Amino acid sequence: MKVKKMLSKVTTLIMVGILLVGCTTTGEGGQKAGAKAGGKEVTVETSKDGTTREMEGNLYLEGLPIVKEKETFTIAVIGHPLAKDTYENKPAVIKAQEDTNIEIKWMEIPSTGWQEKINIMFASGQLPDAIATGISASSIVKNLPQLIPVGDYIDRYAPHVSEVYNTYPEIKTMLEQEDGKIYSFMTNAHSARNDTTSGVLFLNKQWLDNLGLEVPTTVEEYYEVLKAFKEKDPNGNGLNDEIPLSFCQQFYASQFSMLLGSFGIKDGTDHIMIEDGKVEFAPAKPEYYEALKYYNQLAKEELLDLEGFSQTQQQYYSKGQQMVVGSFLEYLPYFAVGEQNDSQYIALPPLKSSVSEPLWDGQKEKFAGWNGGFVITKACKNPEALIRWFDYVNSDFSTKMEWYFGERNVLWDMNDETGDYWYLNNLPEGVSKGEYRYTTSAGPHGPMFITLDELDKFQLKDDPKGEQRSSYIDMLEPYFPEENMLTLFESLEVTEEKANLQVEIDNYIKSFVAQAVLSGIDDAKWQEHLDKLEKLNVGRYLELQQASYDRINK
Repeated sequence: MKVKKMLSKVTTLIMVGILLVGCTTTGEGGQKAGAKAGGKEVTVETSKDGTTREMEGNLYLEGLPIVKEKETFTIAVIGHPLAKDTYENKPAVIKAQEDTNIEIKWMEIPSTGWQEKINIMFASGQLPDAIATGISASSIVKNLPQLIPVGDYIDRYAPHVSEVYNTYPEIKTMLEQEDGKIYSFMTNAHSARNDTTSGVLFLNKQWLDNLGLEVPTTVEEYYEVLKAFKEKDPNGNGLNDEIPLSFCQQFYASQFSMLLGSFGIKDGTDHIMIEDGKVEFAPAKPEYYEALKYYNQLAKEELLDLEGFSQTQQQYYSKGQQMVVGSFLEYLPYFAVGEQNDSQYIALPPLKSSVSEPLWDGQKEKFAGWNGGFVITKACKNPEALIRWFDYVNSDFSTKMEWYFGERNVLWDMNDETGDYWYLNNLPEGVSKGEYRYTTSAGPHGPMFITLDELDKFQLKDDPKGEQRSSYIDMLEPYFPEENMLTLFESLEVTEEKANLQVEIDNYIKSFVAQAVLSGIDDAKWQEHLDKLEKLNVGRYLELQQASYDRINK
C-alpha cells in the first residue's frame, strides 16, 4: 500500500511539472494544478518537509487531517437512555475531531419516537447533514431524492469501506436500490454469534432430582415432567404454587413461537420459512396445527402459564425469582431467576416429536448489520469530506471498537500483533456496564461496521456468562434452519405493499395463536384459520417474499 501511495505521489509531481503553464503558487511551498477529478479542481499542497498531498478545495484526498480548515457537520443520532453524558464528550468523538479536523454537532434524539422524528425531518426538509443509528428501509426508499448516492463516492473517498464491500459482495446487494445505486452505509456488526438465536428453553434440574425424574428429550416426556411439577410440590414449600412452564410474549427472548421448534416450525414476525428455496407460510403448515393442539393441552391442564401472552417482562421475572417456575424461555437463566438460583437450571435442546424433525429459531452467522445505518442528506454541502470521515472511523479495528465499546482496557482489549480481542469488566466502581458503554461510546448506534473477519478474532477470556451463552449456541446451532432471508432494499411500491400485508397478517396471527392455545383448536377452527389467511392475501405476501429471496440468491 505504501509503495502504491509513493508511486501516486511521484506521478502527481510529474503531472504538475507537465502542467506548469497552468500552475500558480498558493503560499508556503504550495502549488495549484489545473487538473480536475470528479468535477472538482485538484491541487497539490507541499509542506515544509517536502511531502505532498492532493486536495480538492479544502479536502485532503488521503491521510489526516481530512480537511485543512475545520469544517462542521450535523448528525442525528439516537441518544441512549443509559448515557450519562452527551456525544461530544465521548472519547472516540473527541479523538476523531482531533485527527480529522472535522467537528460533529450531534442531534441526540430519544429512541422512543426516533423513526417518527426522522420522518418529520424528511417531510419538512429540515435535515441534518447525516443520520446515524439506522432508519427504516421504507423511510430511505421514500426519500431517495433527499439523500446523497454515497456509492458513487466510495471508491475515491472511502478506500477502507470499498475494500470491505468488495470482500463481502452480499453487502452491496443488501445496500443497492432499484436504480442500482447505493444511498446508505452498512453499520453495526456483520454477525453476532451470541444473538444467532434469542431465547433458550431452561428446566429446573433441582426439581427433577427432587422428584427422581430424568431430563426429558421428547414432547411427551416433557409433558410428564411438567405434570409432575404441577402435582408433586417440587420446590417443597407445601403449596400448590408451581408454574410448570412460563414465557413472556412481550420480550424478544421469551416468546411463545420458539416452543414451536419441536414440531419443525420456525415462526418469526414475518411468519415465513424457507425450504429448498421455496418460501412457505409457517402458520399454514399442518405441523403448526399439531403444535397448537399440544400447547392447548398444556394450557387446559394449567401446565402452561396462562398469563404468558399478556404479562410484562417485570411480572415474568418476578415469578422466576420467587422460584415457582419449573421451565421457561430466556437469553440466560439468571435474568429470570437471579444469580442465586441460576445453577439450578439446565438448557434443553429442541424436544423431539413424532410430527417433524426438531429445529430451533436461529440463524448461523446471522447477519446483524443495518443496511440503513448511515445516510448523508442533500443538506450536506461537502459530502466527500463526511464520507472520508466515515471511512476514517472504519479505517482500523481499534478505532471501530472505541466507537463500539469505549476506551480500550475497560470493556475490551486486544493483541495488536494478531488482532485477537476479548471482553473485560474493568468498570469504575459504582458504574454499570450499560452506563459505561453508552456514556463513553455509541454502542451499535455508531458509524462503524465490524466485519466477519474481525469477529472471527474474538477470544473468550474470564467471561463466565459469555462462556455460558456460547455453550447454549453450540448446543442449538445444529438445529437452526439452513435457509434464511437477508434484508434488502426494494421499490417503494413493493416495500409498502409487503409492509402493509405483514402488519395485518402479524396482528391476526398473534391473536389467533393466543386464542388457539388458551381456548382450544380443532379441525373446524383450523379450516376457518386457513380461510382467513386467504382473505388476508397471504398468497400475494408469499409471492413478494419469494421474489425477494430469489433476488438475494440469484
